[in-house]
Amino acid sequence: MRERFYNLFKNFITILLFFTVIFSINLLINYEICVAKNVNRLNVGGNGEFNYSSIQEAVFDSVNGDTIFVYPGVYYENIVINKSISLLGLDKNNVSINGEDGIYSILVKSYGILISGFTIRNSNVGILISGKDFEFCNISDNIFTNNSEAIRLINTSNNNIFRNLITNHSNFGIVLYNSKENVFFKNTIVDNKRGIYLGRWSNNNLIFENNFTNYNYGLNLDYSFNNQIIDNLIQNGDYGIYLSNSKNNNITNNYIFYNEQSGIYISNSDENNLSSNIFLNNNQDINKKTNPPNIKTPGFEILLLILIIIIITLIKKEK
Repeated sequence: MRERFYNLFKNFITILLFFTVIFSINLLINYEICVAKNVNRLNVGGNGEFNYSSIQEAVFDSVNGDTIFVYPGVYYENIVINKSISLLGLDKNNVSINGEDGIYSILVKSYGILISGFTIRNSNVGILISGKDFEFCNISDNIFTNNSEAIRLINTSNNNIFRNLITNHSNFGIVLYNSKENVFFKNTIVDNKRGIYLGRWSNNNLIFENNFTNYNYGLNLDYSFNNQIIDNLIQNGDYGIYLSNSKNNNITNNYIFYNEQSGIYISNSDENNLSSNIFLNNNQDINKKTNPPNIKTPGFEILLLILIIIIITLIKKEK
């Protein structure tokens, strides 16, 4: 009797576990379906449901996790993105955001935003990310042209900027201030006054496999430390890499060609690692500016001694 009861109990537990697993699987599937239904696709410039005439309207109606697809056309807008969404142009050569000479074409005001597939032009700053809470953004496969600056990062970290064409900017291609641990990878940066500028306290950034061509300053570091600059092609400008008041940067395996002033120019910047770079046809491969010697102003004691000597000399002459 006891054995029979035990077997019945064992079968009951087995059946219970079986249905628990089935219930859990169905619950998981239904949850995934619900999540998928809550992730919207919004269209701009296309046809059908959830289609908008402007990008900003679609952003207003989106929620975190949504994707906005933008069809070919020219969009004269200054866009604020304040949600964690993906903004995707369907053809970067034919989907254009024209900033109409505004402060920015796109202002990022959230974290985890993806922007890809656009031509961004005619503004002061193409994409502006400003604020320590606006991190983990990806900007990829875009064309930036005819802005004052393509991309500006201020007080932000952990963003990825890769495979963009950045061309014909009157000031900076990419500019950072107090921005750390960002990655710049496989960008083509051509015909800009400055390719990438790392301003004060822009530390621990990774810059690798980018192509800098035709510039006054290809890569300019000012009061920036511990950056990794690796495997870049830097050619046909005035100064390839310009270091000012910057230390502990690792500059290795770069190809630095045809610079009319210096391949690498160093001003008040010691303790950087410069190794395994290849130089070709620069006016100077490495030019280190020597700091002027410290000339101390004479102290009061020395001035007093000089005055006493002069007085003694005058007294002797009178005698």
